[in-house]
Amino acid sequence: MKPYIIIFATMTIDGRIAAKDHYSELSCPFDKMRLHMLRSEVDAVLVGANTAKIDNPKLTLKYAKGKNPIRVTISSKLDLNPSLNLFSTPPTTILYTTQSSLKEKEKLAEELSKKGVIIRALNDLSACNIANDLYELGIRKLLIEGGGRTIWNFIKEECYDEIRITISPRIFGNGVSIANGEGFEGINAPNLRLIDFKLCECKNEIHLRYKKS
Repeated sequence: MKPYIIIFATMTIDGRIAAKDHYSELSCPFDKMRLHMLRSEVDAVLVGANTAKIDNPKLTLKYAKGKNPIRVTISSKLDLNPSLNLFSTPPTTILYTTQSSLKEKEKLAEELSKKGVIIRALNDLSACNIANDLYELGIRKLLIEGGGRTIWNFIKEECYDEIRITISPRIFGNGVSIANGEGFEGINAPNLRLIDFKLCECKNEIHLRYKKS
């Protein structure tokens, strides 16, 4: 069993969530409110290690009211700085890593545990295995916010239910793709079902909702 999984991203017209210099400020104020409303409706929000390092997000509610979701990140090498915003609690943060990395970096793991971080060491850090483990921990609705590689892994493994995308009126030409992986052969690419679309309140962005077919 896995949680109901929603992937949310704001991307440029050419499908980038970050530029080649890691710039990723794409959301208008209304899009930020839309994302934070969604955060308030889920049990947990997940980002990959690169997003945690580069963007240093808090993943808490700022533009909406409600309960902060549990925060989740994945670091196979267990090489995240304990001073990152994700590790300032509350709310709770769950960190997924491998058994070997946990053994190699016991001091770091101990420091993170003292900060209230829950460390889950798994032999298999695939998207589906992590999702299944989160379900066992009581997570029923999970939000994936990035980055591109993490989103790709969940899409590649078909471990998602919805993709919600806001299209920002920018073109980066290079940078991080919304699904930043090795790619599908065209005939095998997922063909999603559009269930909703709207012009953003800013009148310059479009928000799309797709469900997995």
